[in-house]
Amino acid sequence: MREYGLDTKLDDGNWKGLHKRLDPYSQSPFFTKEYYTSYHHDYDEVECFWAYQDESNFLFYPYLIKSVNALGYDLDDQYFDVSGAYGYNGPLGVAEDQKFLSEYNSRLAEHLRQKNVVTEFVRYCPITNNRRLHSYTDQLDVLDNVYIDLSAGVDGIWQDSFEYRVRKTIRKGASYDLQTHILTGDEIKRSDLESFYQIYTSTMQRNDADSFYFFDLDFFLSLHKNMGQMLMLALTYMEGKAITTELVLTSGKLAFAFLGGTLGEYYQYKANTFQRWELVKYLCEHGFDIYSMGASIARGDSIYSFKRSFARNCVNPFYIGIKVHLPEVYAEIRNQWQERYPEAAALHANKVQGYRIQA
Repeated sequence: MREYGLDTKLDDGNWKGLHKRLDPYSQSPFFTKEYYTSYHHDYDEVECFWAYQDESNFLFYPYLIKSVNALGYDLDDQYFDVSGAYGYNGPLGVAEDQKFLSEYNSRLAEHLRQKNVVTEFVRYCPITNNRRLHSYTDQLDVLDNVYIDLSAGVDGIWQDSFEYRVRKTIRKGASYDLQTHILTGDEIKRSDLESFYQIYTSTMQRNDADSFYFFDLDFFLSLHKNMGQMLMLALTYMEGKAITTELVLTSGKLAFAFLGGTLGEYYQYKANTFQRWELVKYLCEHGFDIYSMGASIARGDSIYSFKRSFARNCVNPFYIGIKVHLPEVYAEIRNQWQERYPEAAALHANKVQGYRIQA
């Protein structure tokens, strides 16, 4: 017997229980109810479309539903689009029965159409490879994720995963008497999050980052409140001053570098490399097997090169998924977008939800 359901952020439902049923190598924290509770805005609707057949066949898919009309387009009805919270999304679970998988995708697509969802945009998790569970989207290989295989152990990682330049930088960092503190859950205090926030925000400002990458302090406080032990914070100090930091999300055997940064005036000390080594040692000691460092801005750029220096044999492509559920409505939205915001439309024409960018 197959059960289908729809949970929201406010429901107890089955969302949390299904995530807990995953094997520890599939428990990405980005798919948890706790994460979506932290991330969503009052003007976004949160849904989790799930199905359960048996222990070998269950799927769930959390996503945000956003109004398209609120963007100012003149449309004949209320329309929406679907995307995930910052990070990875898409269906997650187990599907050994192909009929179950096919029916789940058919029902999901029909639900979104009935809800007047025009477009769907997905960032699949390269660690869980959950794109295989989403059959109706067009899937594009756009970037390369980098992760460290922690199962090799500390010695194996030092010798076989790190490039020579990483080992050299770590030794140099030790000579500066850098000190890394790694905290989880209740060990993290508000003052620690404030230090993180100050360093992270200054890094984004220095790099002239897009507004998408800026968050207010309340988001991080909410993340701490809701994620509990799934939230890890590294702060590295030089002469008593926090100079580099990283937030890590964890669940099961998986750890994901989330957000971080370094104070510009201390960048020469390469404290972020030293800190990553301290994190690797900590994660190995606490039983994690995968430490994902994420992708980059463009394929093969300097960010990717830096991350790859910690995992020189890693090959882990990152895919996005797109689907236009209501083509005629989508065409009308794009026409109005191009007429009203020609510069933005020309610059972002290749993005399925580019119509959200108006400047």
